[in-house]
Amino acid sequence: MKAAVIHDYGEGFDTIKYEDVQTPVPGTGELLIKVHANAVNHCDTDLRKGLFGVASSMPHVMGVDAVGEVVHVGEGVSQFRPGDRVAPHFMLTCGVCSDCIDGKENLCAHADVLGVTVWGGYAEYLKCGQNHVVRIPDGLSWEDAVAGQVPFATAWEALVEVAKIRLGETVLVTAAGGGVGSAGVQIAKLAGARVIAAAGDDGKLERARELGADEVINYTNENIGDAARALTGGRGVDACLEMIGGDILIQSVDALASGARMASIGAHGGEKIELDFVEFFRKHISVHGCGRSTKAQVERVLALMAEGKLKPVIHKTFGLDEAAAAHEVMESRNFFGRMVLTR
Repeated sequence: MKAAVIHDYGEGFDTIKYEDVQTPVPGTGELLIKVHANAVNHCDTDLRKGLFGVASSMPHVMGVDAVGEVVHVGEGVSQFRPGDRVAPHFMLTCGVCSDCIDGKENLCAHADVLGVTVWGGYAEYLKCGQNHVVRIPDGLSWEDAVAGQVPFATAWEALVEVAKIRLGETVLVTAAGGGVGSAGVQIAKLAGARVIAAAGDDGKLERARELGADEVINYTNENIGDAARALTGGRGVDACLEMIGGDILIQSVDALASGARMASIGAHGGEKIELDFVEFFRKHISVHGCGRSTKAQVERVLALMAEGKLKPVIHKTFGLDEAAAAHEVMESRNFFGRMVLTR
């Protein structure tokens, strides 16, 4: 089969080679999936450069996000059959630890990660355990399914499950031009919140308004805390989805109202910061780390996409042989939505 492969870590986009590799063979309890589309994930670009923090055996096929069709089932498979439309969940959990049994599979300490610790979706085929996939609703395109499954599930976990946003609250979403940010704007709006979108580009902010943002903040020339208070009569926001880290996270904490909650899911803008914790107990605010959805959350957002209540944003589609070009656009930050690799 053809695949986009890396043989070692590297900063250069030419680290990705489009070549022939052996087609995987499903074992007991596994499915062989013909991949129809991938979405480019920050995990993919970090892994290519050796920044993910988990060693991968080389040569390696990346690809955290994938969707496709079951073409073969291994011995003991009872839940799926050839022709089923499925999406592998990126966390390949053990299913037997206390967290998995308790419904908190996103905390499984024994999980493999698709495209990181095992070969992923940058290929014509992948194999995956039957317990690690969810069904894709009929009528939902491959491109929309793969563009939306991880961002919407991530934003759903952060805003609904962790920050517990409520009708009528004001919610701040940073990095509103990215996949999770654009998803977060829509989910907060669907929940009945007043949404403030923040990004570093006026064009991205205009797109965020089209998705439902009520107000916007350009953090290239505005301080998020000051701007958020100006938009809320001096009070601040009730909840925040923050995914940049660094100074943007500090400004976002400053934007929180008393009793507010923040869900933090990323730190590409700075992993180590200095915070004044006096603010935390004076204002009774909380910051929760998250970012790993469950299969149940993926199923929920896929259903909402199929119903037309959530709409994935695709910046551009590429062929699998153009994976390097898709990575280049991803790292340029000159995009709104997601890059998708189609077959």
